[in-house]
Amino acid sequence: MIIVVIVAAVALLIARMPSGFSTDLSRVGDDVVTVVLVHDHNFVASMEMLADVNRVRDEFEPEVEFLVADPNHPNGRAFIERHGLQVITLYVFDAAGNLRAERPQQGDVDSLRRFLEDHTR
Repeated sequence: MIIVVIVAAVALLIARMPSGFSTDLSRVGDDVVTVVLVHDHNFVASMEMLADVNRVRDEFEPEVEFLVADPNHPNGRAFIERHGLQVITLYVFDAAGNLRAERPQQGDVDSLRRFLEDHTR
């Protein structure tokens, strides 16, 4: 019975993740600039930021990889704690995995685009 509950909980967490955004945080530092959104589906502001990132990410891929760190998932929570990250914030890591910039939820899509242009290219 416990196994069924655990499997159901994991399936629910995976189903609630935004489509098209990988949660494989081991890719940070894998020779490509990576943008990580610390996304918690329990916050409207986080959903709005996710939508904004989704609007502009095609302009930066494949040179930049976009990932999601979910604080409600063990791997996401461990990554967030290891790097001292905050929810509803976007982080840019260089190709070696060093944190280079952060942007809390603010502004509009154009300011997000400018931030990404300034810190990923």
